[in-house]
Amino acid sequence: MAQDAFRWEIDPDAIDESIKQLRERLKKLFDQGRYTKVRFTYKGKPLLPDLPLAAIVAAEGLSLALAGPLRFLLVNLGVRSFIEVEFIHEATERVREGQDYFAAGEVDSAEAKYREALAMKPDDTAALYHLGVLLRVTGRRDEAIDLLGRAAKDAEHPDAPKAAEALERMKRGVKTL
Repeated sequence: MAQDAFRWEIDPDAIDESIKQLRERLKKLFDQGRYTKVRFTYKGKPLLPDLPLAAIVAAEGLSLALAGPLRFLLVNLGVRSFIEVEFIHEATERVREGQDYFAAGEVDSAEAKYREALAMKPDDTAALYHLGVLLRVTGRRDEAIDLLGRAAKDAEHPDAPKAAEALERMKRGVKTL
């Protein structure tokens, strides 16, 4: 599970308390800033469209967003279960934009988006990895090695093994990523 996610236990006999606990946890993350959306999944499938975090934290948003469709889903699950709650950080959005630019050959715009992501979240493994690859491709070897090394340290992120492999190839002098 990603570091920006957690499992939320639902007790069908205490749905109001379960929702209250979720709201308190979301409020703490909202106060930390930069998280803009929340995704609820059950067994890997989205339960609802991505919801704005601010709407969920606000009392009005909670009653509209959760007391309606999510409460209905919880009642219909009917058994004690877990729902995955994933937070979508602004940095994640910037990395996706950077990937789109890079795929379109707009290297300068891609680099700017990756750097924006790192300004928001300096330890963002995806941003470190993708910027490292971009810098490698554009011939900025030393900075690429630094970024790929930082990305490779995050054992739980799916880009970490790719970063480690790219780093190893660079250190061996292999030209391809």
